[in-house]
This record gives sequence, structure tokens and C-alpha cells, in this order.
Amino acid sequence: MKATSRRAALGAAALLSTALIAAGCTPVTVPTSTPGGPETTATAQPQTATTPRTRLALITDFGTCDEGEQWVADQVKAWDVDAIVTTGDNTQNEGCPPYSDTVWKYYDKGTDGKGDPLFFPTLGNHDYSDPGAGLEAYRSAFPYLSTDADPQQRWYTETIGLTTIYSLNSESTPEELEAQRVWLSETLPAQKAAHPDNWNIVLFHKPAYTSGIHERNRAMRPEAGFDYKAWGADVIISGHQHIYEDIVVDGMHYVTAGLGGTANFRECPAERREGSRLCLEGTGGMRIEATPRTLSLEYFQQGSVGQPKITDTIQLKRSSD
Repeated sequence: MKATSRRAALGAAALLSTALIAAGCTPVTVPTSTPGGPETTATAQPQTATTPRTRLALITDFGTCDEGEQWVADQVKAWDVDAIVTTGDNTQNEGCPPYSDTVWKYYDKGTDGKGDPLFFPTLGNHDYSDPGAGLEAYRSAFPYLSTDADPQQRWYTETIGLTTIYSLNSESTPEELEAQRVWLSETLPAQKAAHPDNWNIVLFHKPAYTSGIHERNRAMRPEAGFDYKAWGADVIISGHQHIYEDIVVDGMHYVTAGLGGTANFRECPAERREGSRLCLEGTGGMRIEATPRTLSLEYFQQGSVGQPKITDTIQLKRSSD
């Protein structure tokens, strides 16, 4: 099925879920496999029209123009997603022009320039600092991003089927962070009330909680005023550290979404912070699948002879009330 027809129907097939256990709206984590454990090979399942579904691909720190980025792009193409979202660093290679090569060389720009499937990026530090990058180059590459929240398109929200994404800009001054905090505190509850079946996914580049080598982003933690859980967020996803990690704080999953290329590989630290459930190294990409009752985040990496394997799954389930 073409991506364009998926967006019209918003109903593609998914991998069969593993067992889900939840009380109320409490998220439950079900690892598909553990580092060094048996590989779980991804295979397509028969399509069904009985349950509405939305499928997203999430990539981060991917603009490396190398074989790793190509491998991730190949997986995304095979997933037949409704949209691709990122958590920043859409460019990471000084020898590869942003964004004509780092993004559109690997993903179809589509006839309307919005991507086919739709492409929704988030700003990272390299999107500001790389040669040929910068905010104006970013806005020129993605001119379709909403200006409702910020005229410069640095933060925005977008509803995609059964998901609503909130793309924030962690590369901000304290004044800009406060503007985003106020905006998110108003927009998240309003969206949740308007679309109660949708899953609310908050995206920004530098993680609030991390075991990685870069300093954690304390300015976007709940104690700094970003009360994601109270406002109605379901999961927080970031990048920047070039590892995959899931940290659970007060029942909320703060996911660092890995490395979308081969360059700039980093190892998981020997000691991880409290709440860190899992850490994985190497190239990978995330597939997100939403139904009215479940949200599944599956992390794919290269297995034997380059075949994809699912190395982690996070599943959230709502009650049937």
C-alpha cells in the first residue's frame, strides 16, 4: 500500500502485540528482547480494517549521509508509515549538505514538498551549527511546518491520525523555553480534550533524563515547570546522546531514541542513572503504532547479515472504561 493511501485510510497492519498489562492509564513496558538476547525478526502481518491504526517512524541524529542512514531509511520505507518524525540533528556531517542531502536524498520529498510520507522534523544543536545549516536553511527546507505556535516554526504541534506530536526546541533561551512551557501547558490539555482517543507524544532534542555523556537537560524537566504528565502527555522522546535509552520517572517514559546513522557512534555508560530500564548502542530507528487503546514503540536495529531485529518494545495501554 502506498503511503498516500495510508494517510487517506489511516489503517495499516501492525505486528501482533505482546501481552499488555495495565491498570487505568498506567503505562506498561514490555521488552521484546534484551541486549545480547535472542533476535526478534520483524515480519509483516496481514492487514485488518477492524481497528483504526496510525503508524509513525521516528529517527534522530541521522543526517550523516552514510550506510547507517541508508539502512534506517530502507527500514522506514518498508514500514509503510503515515508520517516520519524526528528528534533533531537532521544534519550531522560537514561533508553532506543540509538538508537537500541529509534528508531529501533518503526520504521522498513528494509532489507538495512535505514528504511522502509526511516529514515532521525537530530542531537539534547541529541544525543550528553545521555548515550550511541554521534556522533559515531549516525553515527553507521545511516551509510547511505550522507557524501557529511560533512564527519562526521552532516549535509546533501536528495531529497525525491517532497521534498528536508536540515538537519543541531545546536549543532555546530561557525566555523562549518559558514561552514553550506556557504554550505546551495550554495546548496539551486542549488537544487531549478535543481528541481523547489520540496519543500525545512530546519531542525535543536534548533529553531531560539521560545516562549519556552529554549534560542532561534540566531546564525541561517537570521540576522546572514542564509538567508533561499532568498536562496529558503519554511519552517524551529525545535524541542527542547517540544511544537508545528508556528512563522511567514517575511512571513516564523518557526515551532517548538512538542513532540514525553510523558516524558518531557512542557506547552505553557503565553506570546508568536511576530509572534507566535499558540502554542500547548502535544504529537504529523507531516504529510507533497507535490504536485508540494502545501505543507501541518498537526499536529496530541491524541483526545478522543486516536483517532488522526488534531490540526493545515499549507498550502503553488505556483502560477499556
